[in-house]
Amino acid sequence: MASEVLFEMRGPVLVITFNRPGTGNALTTSMAKELAEKLKSVADDRSLRAVLMRGAGDHFMDGHDMTGFTGDSNAVQEQVFLRVQYFFSAIRELLAMERPVIAAVDGRVSGAGLSLMLASDLVIATKRAVFSAGFMHHAMIPDGGATFFLPRKVGMARANEFLLLGLDIDADKAEKWRMTNKTVENDKLEAEALAWAEIIASGPTRVLGATKRLINKAFEQDLNTQLSQEATTWAAVARTFDFREGMKAYVAKREPKYTGA
Repeated sequence: MASEVLFEMRGPVLVITFNRPGTGNALTTSMAKELAEKLKSVADDRSLRAVLMRGAGDHFMDGHDMTGFTGDSNAVQEQVFLRVQYFFSAIRELLAMERPVIAAVDGRVSGAGLSLMLASDLVIATKRAVFSAGFMHHAMIPDGGATFFLPRKVGMARANEFLLLGLDIDADKAEKWRMTNKTVENDKLEAEALAWAEIIASGPTRVLGATKRLINKAFEQDLNTQLSQEATTWAAVARTFDFREGMKAYVAKREPKYTGA
């Protein structure tokens, strides 16, 4: 039996594939557990320089698999609690990891899939992608940080419209609303996403990680605190090998060759 989540190293890029195409890659508890554990295990792997998430088949992820979420109330509560523990752990790992994360999304992007996409640093989508906030249709609250990430990306008014009305929006509107970064032809998704991953993976990894961390703090603190952290981070990255290589390349008027160190 094939794993529900596939992990493949393509050079310095970790490619994560949600692998339940027959269900639209709907998230199970075991998938959430696999994802959380893998992300945690690679957090300190210096050979890893970028992460790419995608779905097998025609969809990125069509929400939670809610099979078994009926019947005895206590049993359902236990299942929900376990799912939430692993899923939220995966979201935290995506946010905290010192490598940029790209989501390559196609088809249905709903529920848990929407949250995983929103937790990513860059999103590239196909023209046929559909973004769904159907939580309310199943009497569920948005989870996985959707209520945290979405207002920061699209603003309060559009977040309310999207989540409270339970809308489906197409790829053009998602890009216009700044939920995604780029929309591509349906057959170009893998090539475009891997091209982005390769650009990131060939960059100064520790510098990019520090930049990601600063961006994620930007809405949580005032300017003086942000400037203080930028100053501290400047001093830290100036001690990296990549910083030295960048300066040498600048002086020599050549392209730098970063190693991620």
